Amino acid sequence: MVKAILEHPRVIPCAIYAPGKAVSQLVIVGKNVPGVLARIAAKIAERGINILSGLVTAEPGKDAGVLTLFLDFTNATCGPEELAEELRAMDVVLEAKVIARRFGDIAIDGTTHTTVFLGERVVMLSVDDLGAMLDWLDRNLETGGHALLFEMGKAASRADVRELREAYGLEGRDLVEAFLALRIAAGWFSYEVVEYDEEAMRFVVRLYGSFECASFAGRGRPMGHLVRGILAGAFGEVYGREFMVREVKCVAKGDECCEFVIELAK
Repeated sequence: MVKAILEHPRVIPCAIYAPGKAVSQLVIVGKNVPGVLARIAAKIAERGINILSGLVTAEPGKDAGVLTLFLDFTNATCGPEELAEELRAMDVVLEAKVIARRFGDIAIDGTTHTTVFLGERVVMLSVDDLGAMLDWLDRNLETGGHALLFEMGKAASRADVRELREAYGLEGRDLVEAFLALRIAAGWFSYEVVEYDEEAMRFVVRLYGSFECASFAGRGRPMGHLVRGILAGAFGEVYGREFMVREVKCVAKGDECCEFVIELAK
């Protein structure tokens, strides 16, 4: 049961499809003190409103936090605007506003166009969209496209590792694994370290569910060119050396994972 919970996908509450339901969305700014979330939830429950999904952001040291909720008003005793007014009257609530954009049975987050991950702005693309772009590169530029992806990944990961080192003071394996763990959090893949030899400068990493190779089942050859560059850049920045990366297993050719061997460049 615990394993199933841990492997449950992270659903980002940016939109919700609820045919036949009176769904709306509120953004609530509350004081950053214990018990605020419970009091807001109790007020919502009093009105017979069901919380469908939401996002809570409250940072240490900040006076206020933000709660963004998709709510089902189908059996409620009030409407969205009336609920917002009641919430604003609470001493722990600084602001409450109805923000949903509705198109038929779809309610879409109306808060902002900006998404932030660990302090940096990010954008979301579906794996299918990315797969279509990568497939175009593979079919039209072939090995030239693979080289471009490798160098792009290398440049990006070097910059990310530098920022991690400067921000959090990490070094060595801690820095490598923090970089990889953040890729898990961002939905890129999960990873397993098979070999980590700092003396020989030889490392083997397995990736599961890699976004880059997910769209290439049956391609018959390794397709993790961007990820190869990402690993080469990350290890290179951590250890101050140049590395070559080989993808010896790949889901695109029927393997259960993508396995990469990282060694010093010759």
